[in-house]
Amino acid sequence: MEHKKYSPKSILKLAFGIVFGVWLMMCAPTGWIYDLWAGTGTEQGQMPDPSVSEAHTQADVEAAYFQNAPITTSKIGLIEAPLLRLRDTEYAGEHTSRRNGVRRTVTISEYIPIADPAPVRGLLLDFLASGFYNRYYLAPLEDGAYVCVYFDDYLMLCPGEALPTGYVRYATTEEKTMLRQLTEAYEVDPVYVLDMYRHGKVSWMLDLAIRAGAGLLLLAVGSAIAGKIRPAARSKAQEDVEP
Repeated sequence: MEHKKYSPKSILKLAFGIVFGVWLMMCAPTGWIYDLWAGTGTEQGQMPDPSVSEAHTQADVEAAYFQNAPITTSKIGLIEAPLLRLRDTEYAGEHTSRRNGVRRTVTISEYIPIADPAPVRGLLLDFLASGFYNRYYLAPLEDGAYVCVYFDDYLMLCPGEALPTGYVRYATTEEKTMLRQLTEAYEVDPVYVLDMYRHGKVSWMLDLAIRAGAGLLLLAVGSAIAGKIRPAARSKAQEDVEP
């Protein structure tokens, strides 16, 4: 039986397709899809309207909390914090499935601490978790302090300085643990988090369906284009060899 030989170019294309498929299913920024109709206003996750003030000092952050007032901040100078949080928190916990009589249990963490990761582990976390987790950041204030902010990561890819409308809330246990570690290097209050994320907007099942649908669409388009290119290239090759 004769085995089909693959050229280095074919192997490279196959490897690229596999990497792209993994990136599409795990890492592609889909958050913007859910924000297409978010609009502008004072609700959490919306683009701020003129009535939403910007936090300049730690006192502004505290006042916004006690007044339950909408507030935002600039994304200039943001510092990555060593913690990720699952976008769809309802997916956190144990998930059990049974296949061929074998029971498999997978535990999905709501938070992933990433303090001082090794370079390879940090790269893997960014690559594999970015599709389903958001990172926390420290936003600098004019008085030299910082406030912990949480929003959809895709906004870091967008031009401009605007961040969504948010509300200040008490930090969770995991957030406080992370922030207390950062107080050694930054003047940040571990009690508050400026939360700009519109919780509940993402369903992991819908998100996977969108990613899979986009992958199938790209595969169909790519196959159609390749199907048209191959006959044309073959005809051109035949013309070149004919006297």
